[in-house]
Amino acid sequence: MSEHAVSGHIAPSRCGPERDARSWAGQRFWLWCRQRADPAAAVLIASATIIVAAAAAGRPAAVAAVTACLAGVGLVVWWRRRLPVTVAVVAAVLLVVPLLVPGGDTVASGPVGDLAGAAVFLIALALGSNCRWRRSLWGLVPLTAAMGANGSGFNPFLEMLTIGPWLAGLVIASRRRVGEQLEVRARELDEERELFALVSVRYERARIARELHDVVAHCVSLMVVQANAGVYLAKSDPGSAAESFDSISDAARQASVEIERLVAVLGTSSPASPPAGLRIVEDLVRRVRDSGLRVTCRLSGDTEGLSESTVETVYRLVQEAITNAMKHAPGAPIEIRLDGRGASILAEVTNQLAAGARSGLEDVGGGHGLDGMRERVRRCGGTFSAGPTAARSWRVQATLPRRPSPGLPPATRPAR
Repeated sequence: MSEHAVSGHIAPSRCGPERDARSWAGQRFWLWCRQRADPAAAVLIASATIIVAAAAAGRPAAVAAVTACLAGVGLVVWWRRRLPVTVAVVAAVLLVVPLLVPGGDTVASGPVGDLAGAAVFLIALALGSNCRWRRSLWGLVPLTAAMGANGSGFNPFLEMLTIGPWLAGLVIASRRRVGEQLEVRARELDEERELFALVSVRYERARIARELHDVVAHCVSLMVVQANAGVYLAKSDPGSAAESFDSISDAARQASVEIERLVAVLGTSSPASPPAGLRIVEDLVRRVRDSGLRVTCRLSGDTEGLSESTVETVYRLVQEAITNAMKHAPGAPIEIRLDGRGASILAEVTNQLAAGARSGLEDVGGGHGLDGMRERVRRCGGTFSAGPTAARSWRVQATLPRRPSPGLPPATRPAR
């Protein structure tokens, strides 16, 4: 075990801002060297050419002419990246001039010529790496011809002194373009990742808001109904009024339990308790029935083996349908039917249309109950419909798969 592990301290990480700072400093240093490499090479080759030529034997006029031309070849290396074709043409002309001077070829074939060959190598490399290959031919052809003219007969080495670096420059340019494309794609991926994260946050906020809406709207509706009943019964039947207030207390406790459950599930990656199946729907019906509403629930077919997300969707669907019935059809009987059919389950909630006094809850909420149910069912991979029937009732119906596809997002399981 390391000393840091024993003492409980963690060694500082060699990443993050410190690593970014080193990378930035390294890039700055590389850029500084790159900007000054060509001027330094140009001055070095030109100076070496003059020094070597001063020690060469021969006629002074020939030595001076050859020295001036070949030093010029080394000097134009300074601009080889900015003007590669122009520099190649100028270098080709300067390489041909010594051939026109009597005795100049003798001086150019010595160490002075070797220095000029180094300059030609750098110029040909810049031709391939700093401009398109079609355009670079305008400088490569005269430069290669000038190098061939300086040799005695056919000398493949002189031609390869230009063609070889030019091909290497083409490879460098190709890799540079690939790197630039990868950088562009990386920036696009970063932007897409940020956009996806933003959309995910908005989607998660909407999902949490929908969960809270279902919990609070249902329990508040029960509390309002029982409070209204308690007010009317307070004088005529105090015992029944007390039961109404007890139902209000139960609804408030249930809301608190479900909200705590929602917070717990949002904070963990797995449910805190094993699936309860459709028993949670039966518990919901029992609580609503205890509050005085006429609610019946009928289960048929095979209702076992349902996934947690399907059970959660059925629960929220029934809960929201009961809430809407209390808002828009107070006092009307509510019928719930859950029917297991092969690989799917049918959930249906029917209530009679309002025929008496208004509940006073019609304007409570944001009016997104049906949209929320439709979205839940869609996320679970099912079908949803809601509307009036020929029997003067309102029906909410959904067909859900027993086990949704693995790619569908998980749902938050309600509290029992």
